[in-house]
Formats: sequence, structure tokens, C-alpha cells
Amino acid sequence: MTRWVAPIIVAALAFAATCARAQVILNEDFEGAASLAERGWTVEAEPEQSEWPVADGVLSAVCHRNPYKGGRIVREVPVIQRGVLELDCLFAYSGGVNYDHLSLGLKLYGYMMAFKKYGGHNWMVYRPEEKTWYTVTDRVPLGEWAHLRMEFDIPRTRVEYFLGDDPDPLFIDTRLPMAPEGATGELELFNYGLTKGTVTHRVDNIVLRGLGPEDGTAEARGERALVFRGMTSERYRAAEALSDTLGPERVSVYTMEARGAATTPRNKLALDRVPGAATWRDARWVVLEDCPAGPGECLPAYLLDDLEAAVRGGASLLVLGGPFSLGKGAWQGTPLAAMLPVQIAGPWELRRFDAPVALSGCEGAGLLWYHDAPLADGATPGALTAAGTPMVASKQLGAGRVTVFLGAPLGDPDDFGEVEPFWEWDGWPQLLRSLARIEAGGAQ
Repeated sequence: MTRWVAPIIVAALAFAATCARAQVILNEDFEGAASLAERGWTVEAEPEQSEWPVADGVLSAVCHRNPYKGGRIVREVPVIQRGVLELDCLFAYSGGVNYDHLSLGLKLYGYMMAFKKYGGHNWMVYRPEEKTWYTVTDRVPLGEWAHLRMEFDIPRTRVEYFLGDDPDPLFIDTRLPMAPEGATGELELFNYGLTKGTVTHRVDNIVLRGLGPEDGTAEARGERALVFRGMTSERYRAAEALSDTLGPERVSVYTMEARGAATTPRNKLALDRVPGAATWRDARWVVLEDCPAGPGECLPAYLLDDLEAAVRGGASLLVLGGPFSLGKGAWQGTPLAAMLPVQIAGPWELRRFDAPVALSGCEGAGLLWYHDAPLADGATPGALTAAGTPMVASKQLGAGRVTVFLGAPLGDPDDFGEVEPFWEWDGWPQLLRSLARIEAGGAQ
């Protein structure tokens, strides 16, 4: 029974572009009169624990009040290295006032997830080595159909979790405790935990599909730009500049946010969301707008690994300097620093000219602050200079290229005198697109 028609169509079109070789292993829509046994499921449940009727093209999980003594349905499925599991769920279809704890769960190859109403409605995963549950999200809707999807990669010990038609994951787990050597080829739905009384959940459209091997060649890259908005992004306006040429539908934006209460010693900087593997496979251009890598993991280690893989596979990376980038952004010692065409000696490489300086070849545009960073091995300076100092450096990395703009969008515009701050100059959007290696209609 189709429960999530419009979002499924949108998500499927994007997903198909990067997973053309996906192999459907299981497609259970619960249509028709066949019993669970006839569909290949084994029921292991007593009526006083849980019941699993199929009617009107949907499976019901009727969870009774019998603490920590649940039941399950299970079926054999092949163990695959990389794949996607998705399903539609309607939580607390009836008995919502009784819904309290882990009264519906799911296992694939022994990897366990469950749903818990506690404050919000949590999607949780279990780490057996720690004997601990972790929350993926607390925003799974109750009383309406929700489309849930997880994309897993066993060799990389990685799983991504998606809700609805959002192309970006809610959460990325890089410690997936799923090993094909010891895994059983089973998919399981189970009832377990506490409830004040009977609660009925509904399940539909369970799909398990395998994914082919990664293809990181330049020819396989899509036509998407990823913009990571840092602390001075309102001056750089990279997303707007790229959207003008590529179209807003081909630009994905990720924003660095300050989190934390005033009572804490310091705010924590973190991205509002992160791109998943499918988005990275579609990325041809990436822009970091004055983004810090630390303290902590403002740019998580797995994201930097994804970024490096994308560039080596043919993507172009543009790094835009600023007070939270490069040395001041704690980039030294990270995988990102090793990718750069400049060397980062420490946090004090940001310099100020005595007065605003014109940018060569950019009539009327100037800057005041810049990063004093020498070229790295294999890098070449660009033609753009200020007072004879190169403001651009680039180098080839695999099939892709990394470019750094060493200017910083700092200073009071009223103090620039005869030149405009470069970020307010009319030609800045086109210069940015050129640095990012984008022309009208494609890459340079």
C-alpha cells in the first residue's frame, strides 16, 4: 500500500541517479491475502505478548502490556556489504496514551534499532559493546505515517539515517557494529519493553536493496555544489553566487551554528546538518566559507574524509579565508590541512595591511586583511594579488583541485576609501564562481 507517495518519488529520483545498480532484495508491501508465513516471515510471539495481523495492505504490531516479554517476526535475507533499508511506520496508531518505552524495534543482521516515547519520540540504536542506546533523532512523528531509511556500508562501518524526503541524513554513525562474518541474514521486527497498556503500531513498504561498489571517478560526479557556511558567510554569500549560475536546486547549504547556554564556559560550533554519501557522490563543487575545523569537531573527521574522497574523485574545493578559517580555525593537524595548497604554521598567520589594498585585475575592489601562508609542495599561485602578495593558491589532488582564497572579509566598509571591500564589489560573485571553477552551465 502506498503511504508516502510524493516524498518517495522525489527521494527515489535523486537516489536512483547515484544508485543505478541497486538490487532490490526484499519488497514487502503487505498487499493481498497471503499470511506472514506465506510471505516468508516466521512469527515468534504469544498472544498475551504481541500480535502481528496483516489486513488492508498493512502490518499491525499490537503490543500488549507484558513488561520485557515481547514477541517478534523474522525472515531470512541475504547478507550484503552495502545497502539501504527503508520502511513506512505509523507509531501509536491506537493506544497512544499507553505508549511509553521500547515497544517496537527492528534488527538487520543483528544491528538493533528501536523507538521510544520519552519527551520526544526517539529513534534509537543499540551499541552492544557499550550496552547503551543512542538517539538518532527525537523528532519521529506520532500519529501519522513516517518514512524511515538507513543506508549502510559494512566495510566502512558506517550507517546513515534519514527521515521523510530529506536528502541529508539526520545522523551518521561511523561505528556500525555490523560484521558479515558473524552476522545472521535476518530482518526482524520485535515488541519489547514497557507500556502502560496495549499500543498498536503499523508498518508498510519494507524495502531492502543492495548498492554496488563506490565509483569515485571524475566522470561519475554529479552537478551539485555543497556550500558550508561559516562565521562570515553573510559577507561571502557563496550560496547566492553559485545559485545564480547553477540554480538553487543544485546548491546544498550547510550552516555552522553556535550551540550552548550562557552558563557554559564556551559555545560549541557545529553544522546544522551534514551531507550523506549519496550527496557526496553527486558533488562537483564544494565551498568552505570561513569554516573552523576546531575546537572539537566542528567539521567531523568522517566529513573531512568524505570531502577528501570527493576531491580525489574529481570535485573542486574552494576554501575562503577569514577569522575562523585556516590557522585560526584549528585546521593544523587535520586531514584538511594536508589537502591545502598552502602551509599552516599556526593560528597567527592572519595579517593586516597598513591601509586597504587594491586587488589586481579587479578594478575598484580591495582588501585589508589576508592570510600569510606560504605555498605547499605542488601548489601554484594564482594571478590575483594584493600589493604583490598572492591572494590565491591551488593544487591538483587526485582527479580534483583545491583552491584557497587568502583574503579575509574583515574591516569596516567605511574605512576602505577609494576601493570597495571585495565582498561588496559588483564583480565579487563572478570572481567567486571563477575561483570555484564554475562557469555558466558547468565547470572550468
